[in-house]
Amino acid sequence: MKSKLISVLTLAILLPFVGFAQQLNSKCNLLPYSIFKAASDKSPVVLKVLGTSPQFGEIPKHTGVSAYNHLKSVYKKNTKNSRAEIDDLLQALGYTGFNDPAFTSKSLIPETLPAGTIGWMGAYSRGHKYAWSTLGNAFPTFKVYAKGGDCFLYIMKKCGNAFYPPAPNCPVSPCPCPEGYTCNSQGCCEKTPIVNFCKTQTINITGTGQVSSGDVMTTSKTMEIVAVNSTSGSTKGLLLGSYPVSVRSTYDFNVKGEAQYSKTVEVCTDVNSAPAPMNLSLPLNLNYKITKNDVLVGDGEKLYLNVTDDQFKALSKAYKAVNVTSTSTPNLEVAAKKVSSSTATETASSTFGGSDPKCADQKINFFGKTEIKDGSVKSATNDVTIIGVYKKTGKLDKGETPEKYLCLGSFQVPVKSAYEFTTSGGSDVSKILRVCTKDGVAPADQNINVPVKMTYNFTKQDVSLGDYNKIYVTLTEKQYKALSKNYNRCCTEGGEGKCN
Repeated sequence: MKSKLISVLTLAILLPFVGFAQQLNSKCNLLPYSIFKAASDKSPVVLKVLGTSPQFGEIPKHTGVSAYNHLKSVYKKNTKNSRAEIDDLLQALGYTGFNDPAFTSKSLIPETLPAGTIGWMGAYSRGHKYAWSTLGNAFPTFKVYAKGGDCFLYIMKKCGNAFYPPAPNCPVSPCPCPEGYTCNSQGCCEKTPIVNFCKTQTINITGTGQVSSGDVMTTSKTMEIVAVNSTSGSTKGLLLGSYPVSVRSTYDFNVKGEAQYSKTVEVCTDVNSAPAPMNLSLPLNLNYKITKNDVLVGDGEKLYLNVTDDQFKALSKAYKAVNVTSTSTPNLEVAAKKVSSSTATETASSTFGGSDPKCADQKINFFGKTEIKDGSVKSATNDVTIIGVYKKTGKLDKGETPEKYLCLGSFQVPVKSAYEFTTSGGSDVSKILRVCTKDGVAPADQNINVPVKMTYNFTKQDVSLGDYNKIYVTLTEKQYKALSKNYNRCCTEGGEGKCN
């Protein structure tokens, strides 16, 4: 008595943990054998005892090997034409029959079916017909899966009878259920009801960008170089000649851009709390282009050198006097600043205040574009050194070089540079949001202009003349001899200047 009580308690403890798989497909009910039928609308017969009408006979042990060996013996003896019945049953499960190499002892899985399991039980009468039954107790069985499929049936250990719990005929799918579905009492999946709430969510847009670059532009212009003594008020000058003067204009330029924007959107959510703010990073595409570059040296046609009385006298020994005419210095102008931005308007989104919100996807496009046309003019005074060069011909002394140099002085020369440029900044980012609507129809795309703020400046805007502010003029032998009495290579005589 005590031993039986322990067995009952053990069974009561284990049964809640012993489950049985659900047929995954209602097509299992259509397999070509009489046992594979859908559920009956009749009340099932309650079976509390098995073995009164055995089909394939009792299986000795509750192992797959024992069940396979038992069925093999029954198949070999062919009692009551059981061989054909076993073949038909296994063929319905996709095997060629009992001798299919795929059907082995591993195909018979020991399992205990709990009380209350409903299905078709075999061997209730001659011909092995099947009756709609419910298990009154838990019974040990052997599960047999279809070959390569989800369908299965059971062979009862006590009587060897086939038992088939039908697959549920579900409109969606039988259990287990995919995400978003719940298993109901009939073993079918039904969509889990979702309660929607309309909550506001803030979208924060931020973006930054920076681009820096520079360039060197070189031009050349033939100019008359004239030495004048402005302190004497003389209208005479000394023409040092006409020479191509190279001009190098150098610049460094940078552009910075930033975008900031916030918008509140009524979103559809399944939780009754406001969602956290959404932070979107806006990529900024920045660019700049120099559209015009002008440089003005001296008065544009002549390069006037303001010399002292002594320098004028010294230079007059080598150069002829010319009249100094006043010329109007042209102005460098740049275009007026012009700013153009994208003018997209924000589409107003209707607020949904109903008690039964519906959800739909809406695409919100955030984009912006700013273009600025502007210019920069810079005036400066360059310290320019004039160097006379005489090239000796004929026989040279030992160690003598043919080029002879005289520094004729350093002079202040006005220069002016002007640039026109275009800067542009563009950005766009899109986001699909689940929003609240009255009818569940997706609203039209919403376009929102995001202002782009740009700052720009020249960090360097320089002009140099000749060879890094050195201009070389050609001297004849006569000029070289006349000037060498007052000038040398280092400008220490004949006037102020820098040694070169």
